[in-house]
Amino acid sequence: MELQRGKKTSRRSELSKKGKSLMLLLLSVLLGIFILILLLLLAHLRITLLYKDGIPSLYIQVGPIRYAFPLDKKPRYRSLAKRLRKKKLADMQKKQKPMKKKTPGVLDELRGNLSVPEFLGKIRDILHHLAGRYAKKLRVTAAQLHITVGTGDPASTGIAYGITAQSVAYLLEFLDNTVTLTPIKKDAVQVQADFAGSWKADIEVTAGIRTLHLLQAILSAFFLLKDTPQANARS
Repeated sequence: MELQRGKKTSRRSELSKKGKSLMLLLLSVLLGIFILILLLLLAHLRITLLYKDGIPSLYIQVGPIRYAFPLDKKPRYRSLAKRLRKKKLADMQKKQKPMKKKTPGVLDELRGNLSVPEFLGKIRDILHHLAGRYAKKLRVTAAQLHITVGTGDPASTGIAYGITAQSVAYLLEFLDNTVTLTPIKKDAVQVQADFAGSWKADIEVTAGIRTLHLLQAILSAFFLLKDTPQANARS
């Protein structure tokens, strides 16, 4: 009897130890997920536009994760022809099938009873509200903005140079008044005229915002749009 009792107590202790270890493992996993979500919300979403040697490229970075989007890809004609064939086949199948009643999309549900001009005006008001609340949370860095103006003709080059230099100045002033513009380093912005050459550009501009602020702006826009048809229906 004493041996059986001893075995039962040892089994219970082993089960309790296993339960505690599983509980600790579950708590550690949940804590890790919470820390990961917190880091993602506090991380900055950065979009960098590069233009160098006539090749544009786009980089999107969230924390340490960075992905490149090359913008100079040549179209793949084989894949394009394949997509066109699939689209033609799908159109033929649609013609053969009876037409079904079109279900309202997300924009139709958000628009509700509002007309298209009223809905566009509401979107304009929402964007104006979001810009006033979150625009200064957007940080823009002009790391490099070198533009060489050249048309091959001295007269037209001078005119184009004046327009380009004034446009760059207006753009930087607009960004400084609208968003948070990082102080520009010396010689980071240069507009030059090459009366015997052609147009050249070396650009690196980065826009960054916290993921939390971006998520707040998206949710605010969604709920403001969602409230629109309800308010109209009540009136």
